Amino acid sequence: MKKTDREIITMRIIAGELRSRKFQFACDPRTRPMKDRTREAVMNLLGGTLQEHWAFDLFGGSGVLAFESISRGAQHAWIWEILKPGARVIQKIASDLGIAHQITVLDQDILLWSESLSVALESFGELQSKPWVVFCCPPYSMWQSHGSELTKLLESWAKQAPVGSLFAVELEQRTDLSLLPKDLEWEVRLYSPAQVAIAEVEARP
Repeated sequence: MKKTDREIITMRIIAGELRSRKFQFACDPRTRPMKDRTREAVMNLLGGTLQEHWAFDLFGGSGVLAFESISRGAQHAWIWEILKPGARVIQKIASDLGIAHQITVLDQDILLWSESLSVALESFGELQSKPWVVFCCPPYSMWQSHGSELTKLLESWAKQAPVGSLFAVELEQRTDLSLLPKDLEWEVRLYSPAQVAIAEVEARP
């Protein structure tokens, strides 16, 4: 894609220690970054604060969901952005915001990376010591082209997540909600043209 195809947009952190901090992001119009109002609503549904959580943003884009999580108290955030230039941009923004030490960016395909999730997570340290917040906001088209893979991805993460972990999934308004894993109880809200599904990992039998 040509640089001229990109739109420069200004994004801001909604709340927390980094509240009102802004950054610019060269956006592919097809990536449709989550709107500020939607992001604020999602964070409120997650409890408003993420103290003592680890954050995972599985489809990084601008990285704003991870930045928002750190602003609201998350201890560290891992971001997957398959495009190397995009990963570098996220890391630079984190540095500009003064939170580079709390951000890890991986330029890898999260679908492939998660195929051996339990083994891969071992390299991240004591992840079971705190609950997680997991964001899964892929391009809308992926729910049509890779729906079963995304379902499997979420099932794997939910299985590994400690009790009390939170999941936030963004889908297009028309996307079939049956793609969401059945082993979590989802609360779904409509924020046209998106719908957002929130779930918490409860005590296992």
